Amino acid sequence: MKKTVKTTPQYAGLLRRFAAMIYDSLLLLAVLIFATVPVIIFTHGEATRSGNPFVATWLFMVSFLFFAWFWTHGGQTLGMRAWKIRLQQDDQTVITLWQALLRFITGLPAWVVFGLGIFLCSTPAANHLPAALQKLENLPCVILLAPGLLWLSIDHWPNSWRDRFTQTRVLDVRAEKDSAKTPK
Repeated sequence: MKKTVKTTPQYAGLLRRFAAMIYDSLLLLAVLIFATVPVIIFTHGEATRSGNPFVATWLFMVSFLFFAWFWTHGGQTLGMRAWKIRLQQDDQTVITLWQALLRFITGLPAWVVFGLGIFLCSTPAANHLPAALQKLENLPCVILLAPGLLWLSIDHWPNSWRDRFTQTRVLDVRAEKDSAKTPK
């Protein structure tokens, strides 16, 4: 007789989430590089101006579609699969496209602050910043990097406001795999 062990779903921890984010950011970077091919073809190889609204919109849409496709087709990006975590609705079904959009948009502010911190730390002269952001070049990069990292940590805390707002959760699926291997 086969024993069935019912386990309650466990939220994924911060370290697993951050590790998956690193994997996914590298994969997304490759996808975005590939997504610039139509832009290069359209402009006949000429460089586009920094902040071009069409290019920014195109890359934003590609980024959203990257995550939305994975999240709505099994709940796992490749990074999430590697670290055995899954995004799902509260009723344990795959999230909808609307929930994916809400999750993506609500995560953007933290990523923008963190990304600006990384950008300012990695570029010695920020004279190529848009005019609205040039005042940031006089600040130590840690002023944006630390709050961005803190904001990301709070955003990805188990059962965070984003999870509750989108009625989703990120679960650790290692326990599911272990309970499926019960002895006969």
